[in-house]
Amino acid sequence: MKVRVGKWLRTLASSPAGRVGGRGGPPAGALPAGRLAQRVLPAGLLSEAAVEGALKRALPKAVPPTPSRWSGATRTAFRFGCVYAGIYCLTTPQIYLALRGGGMGRLQEAADAWAKRWAFRPARRWMATHVLDRELGADRFDGGDDPYTWSGQLCWLAAAAAVTPVWSALDRGRPDHAALNRWFRLAVRFCLAGQMFSYGAAKAVPLQFQLPPSKLVQPLGDLSPMSLLWAQTGFSKPYQILLGCAEITGGLLLVVPRTATLGALLSAVEMTQVVILNMTFDVPVKAHSLNLLLLSLLLLAPDAARLAGALTSGRALPQAVSRDLFRSRRANQAAAALQIGAGLWLLGAQLRNDWRFHKTYGGGQEKPELYGLWEVEDFSADGEQHPPLTTDARRWRRVVVDSASAVTIQYMDDSLDTCMAVIDMDAGSIALTRMTDPSWQAVLTFRRPAADRLTVEAKADGSDLRLRLRRRDLATVPLVSRGFHWVQDTSYLR
Repeated sequence: MKVRVGKWLRTLASSPAGRVGGRGGPPAGALPAGRLAQRVLPAGLLSEAAVEGALKRALPKAVPPTPSRWSGATRTAFRFGCVYAGIYCLTTPQIYLALRGGGMGRLQEAADAWAKRWAFRPARRWMATHVLDRELGADRFDGGDDPYTWSGQLCWLAAAAAVTPVWSALDRGRPDHAALNRWFRLAVRFCLAGQMFSYGAAKAVPLQFQLPPSKLVQPLGDLSPMSLLWAQTGFSKPYQILLGCAEITGGLLLVVPRTATLGALLSAVEMTQVVILNMTFDVPVKAHSLNLLLLSLLLLAPDAARLAGALTSGRALPQAVSRDLFRSRRANQAAAALQIGAGLWLLGAQLRNDWRFHKTYGGGQEKPELYGLWEVEDFSADGEQHPPLTTDARRWRRVVVDSASAVTIQYMDDSLDTCMAVIDMDAGSIALTRMTDPSWQAVLTFRRPAADRLTVEAKADGSDLRLRLRRRDLATVPLVSRGFHWVQDTSYLR
């Protein structure tokens, strides 16, 4: 009976009506394996579970759908995207630095040296002069929206436009680029994941956005749009940390092969928000953020039709074409493990470097004794008293100690002068160097008759200054003291 049932099952599997596990899956209206067999086997001959198990062994397993021949437009678009994205990832110092684990010092110098190798200054200078109508300048701006960067973008676009038709002519007989696409996607995934880790770690620590005391006394109208964004995000550390965790999650999903599409989708959503913020708050990282969004969309492009169909039709998501790097299952498992391990190393290195910087130079460093706002109650220059008049350009209004290495002087017209500082509490001195003009230097010697009082003497701008300062309690600033309330009798809009 076993032999006859097995023979019958193989016959059933090979018949058109009985194929339930071929490439296309079961036909519409097909019955489950057990119920199909019970329709044709005598009642009680075999249990449903036994028949179902035998069918699973007898029927061929379902395999992912085989990729179809690419259309000419698809092949051309892939070639253009491959050339452009490849050049951008290869020549961008931010990507180079992130793939080495991030950090400052020698790694930053190595990233700058790497960028200089791909300067192509004659081509950039031509693009800057003839297309942008701007001078290229001697130095590259790290932010990324200077003529150097935009002329580079035009060069890469021109190179991709020139290489694509040549590639198409030389490779016109190839039906697709499936093998190259798998390795191209791997490279793009890690370049994008490195950037998601870099920007995500800077927020999760938190390091990127800060709200120093000097911002609390700067008039809102004097803030630049970018400074307003930095202050708004720096005010709420939980919000900044959540933003960073979302970006890190996108990066983690990208480095795992099975979740790479989900990671690309999440990264595209996050980078869309970043692009909007950069555009509306004039943050000079527009070019880089647009390219990161483009990398996310390149990864999503092969699955766009599947995802759109699943979202709009309500049907189950169709199975994706296999993008395994190798034919061997064991080799693919080893490759996946290496990718996950490399991704975790990138994230760990970035978090470690950002945490050290946060504790040494950022908001995590120990606050100095003089930290906070100091109101200038009395000010004299060369023995002449200066009353607190807003028309007096020389008189100081406040001295704000932002950190152990930064002190800000606020004048009577509310303008701010931020200085690098060296505070020596034992010697009772503060050495200042103006950030915008390093040639301007001053040494403030102080005595502290009370915890909230300072008397200061200094020589600055060619005058002998004497000041009496009173510390302002930060709790009197509503932005600091307001806090969080579940229940409110009325809105607190000030």
